[in-house]
Amino acid sequence: MRYRLIDTFRGFSLISMILFHTCWDLVHLYGFDWPWFLTHRGYVWQQSICWAFILISGFSMGLQKEDRPAADACRHGLTVLAAGILVTAVTLVFMPEKPIIFGVLFFLGIAMIVTAVSRSTLRKISPRAGMLCCSILIFILRNINHGSLGFENIVLCRLPDFLYQHGLLATFFGLQDKTFISTDYFSFFPWYFLFLKGFFLCRNLLKRNAKKGKAGLPEFFERGIEPLAALGERSLLVYLLHQPLILLVLSLALGAR
Repeated sequence: MRYRLIDTFRGFSLISMILFHTCWDLVHLYGFDWPWFLTHRGYVWQQSICWAFILISGFSMGLQKEDRPAADACRHGLTVLAAGILVTAVTLVFMPEKPIIFGVLFFLGIAMIVTAVSRSTLRKISPRAGMLCCSILIFILRNINHGSLGFENIVLCRLPDFLYQHGLLATFFGLQDKTFISTDYFSFFPWYFLFLKGFFLCRNLLKRNAKKGKAGLPEFFERGIEPLAALGERSLLVYLLHQPLILLVLSLALGAR
């Protein structure tokens, strides 16, 4: 069954993403002078969207039935991964100066596949312990792309420069090569631990509900805001189409600025 509250959260995040990307296009492509968007406020907005999508995706993976075949569980991940590769190809052709390499769809596809393959092992871990470990690892590894350990402005230690000179494979795992350019970059670490935190959060709620003799998530997850839930149910399609549609609308409304 689909839990409409999860779809509602996903739909709300999609609307926030569409608004953010509209602002991004107006500032970076049409030259609008909006200083606030380039400050900490714009960064926090962008991060809230990323964190929500990744956490919700991990949470949804926790709902997969234990008897579901691994190949079947991987199928959606492969679809999302293919969509991520498509986005990369399109940007390399049409926006080579602003490519998307290792974007959020690429990351989510890989995360889904890895989790589907290792789910039997992950389910042996206490959900609370899993959430705690993931929180600690997110805090330690958040800044790994930028050459240090720590979270945002909290720097625990600097990492040696030679770690960041090993091309795309190291960049994929989080050691971002200094020559690497991408307008949407989500390395496997630290983001996989946020994905796993969503997974363990879901497992914890399922476990608590099972102790009450009930299957699935608590009943309030079955209720949502239907327009947002309907949008969230089609999140992959919306993600793929929203930017071309935004650019079309802006080009018709504003023309060449």
